Amino acid sequence: MAAKSTEGFDERPGEKKAAGRSLTKLNMRRTILVTLPFMGALTFWQAYDGLVPLMFKNTFGMGDTLTGVFMSLDNVLALFMLPLMGALSDRTTTRWGRRTPFIVVGALLAAALTPLVAVANSMRSLPLFVTVLVATLVVLSIYRSPSVALMPDVTPRPVRSKADAFNSLMAAVGGVIVLVAIALLVPAVENPDYIPVYLVISFMLLVTTIIFMVFFREPKEVAAMHCESAELGIPEDEIEASDEGGKEREADPVKRRSLVCVLVCVFFYFMSNNAVTSGISRYADVVWGMAGGSYAQVQTVATLAAIVAYMPMAELSCKIGRKVTTYIGIALMVVSPLLISGATGFSAIIYVWVALFGIGMATVSLTVYPMIMELASANSTGRYTGFYYTASMSAQVVTPILSGAVMQFVGYQYLYIYVAICAAISAVPLLFVKNADSLTMDEVRERQAAAEGEKR
Repeated sequence: MAAKSTEGFDERPGEKKAAGRSLTKLNMRRTILVTLPFMGALTFWQAYDGLVPLMFKNTFGMGDTLTGVFMSLDNVLALFMLPLMGALSDRTTTRWGRRTPFIVVGALLAAALTPLVAVANSMRSLPLFVTVLVATLVVLSIYRSPSVALMPDVTPRPVRSKADAFNSLMAAVGGVIVLVAIALLVPAVENPDYIPVYLVISFMLLVTTIIFMVFFREPKEVAAMHCESAELGIPEDEIEASDEGGKEREADPVKRRSLVCVLVCVFFYFMSNNAVTSGISRYADVVWGMAGGSYAQVQTVATLAAIVAYMPMAELSCKIGRKVTTYIGIALMVVSPLLISGATGFSAIIYVWVALFGIGMATVSLTVYPMIMELASANSTGRYTGFYYTASMSAQVVTPILSGAVMQFVGYQYLYIYVAICAAISAVPLLFVKNADSLTMDEVRERQAAAEGEKR
């Protein structure tokens, strides 16, 4: 079995033995490198969600509902681009691997275009601003799905929750860097200059891409993942499968229902999450009186709380299962917004409630994507990543408009009630999800022991 599972890989003597000693732990070098492209992309999105609504509202004089419409345009674009790029990368074969060409080209183009968003805002030209913004969103879409799909490509199934948690942690670190830059570089004036912040983002995109290009070799790391999976005793058809195998999984009624239910959960999770990220800068300005980039202080607290929570919650999901862990995260995403909405003004206690929301947000984000990957074959991870993004981007098309309308026509104080309701709805479809939990650590050890016994 072991010989068949690793056939075709250049394995050095003792390599599998070394791998076997640490199979329940992440390969940290590999995991850090594979998370860098996503970290770079999220630095842009952190500023996009917070600053672009302010640009539309303050520079170009748009209302909250129309601002929400413009904020949803990127997600309309992503509905088509992300599934397409994920499926296209599944079918790509190059000497650099399936995902790497998309990542490198998309990230370098994004680094070049990003500063132009702030330049167009400074010029007060709405047509130029929208054109540059859409161009930047297109090139980011080129590599977003491939960069996320690369993680399960090089990570054995039992530790994917941990890898996804680390992926989210690295993205959050990038987000904190941008939030600090916003807090320091965006003055509390009517029309601030955003160019310094967007230069920081461009620098982050460039640095993370260069490090990835220099030190990461996709074909080698995919081969190493196969060897490690074989050592765990995972059957060959669970390590590698044809694309037709992926379609067979979709045809399985239980797995198909589970996939749909997880995607519905993802949809309402992002309805809740994105309502905060796209509305917080305006909410903080109107309700809390936090002008300029000072809203970033609140977002920084939420992001730091998420960073602290990622790995402990990933460990918890390995012990009690992803579904139960997801319910814990959703509960935090329901309770904390209700507490925030009940506050009549800003006070220090809000930082506590915001931190709880950050923990809940982090918990759900690190469990739902691996659930989908458990239902995917090795050769359809890009396509299933596309499904994930179709659900998430559909929500992010709708929620900026709905939450903007809530703030404009019902009242800004109702934003967080909207957030809590969406989070609560996301818990319902999880009741019908099966086969989305990875092997427990005990099951991993049992399979590994069986594989070693078979070799003897």
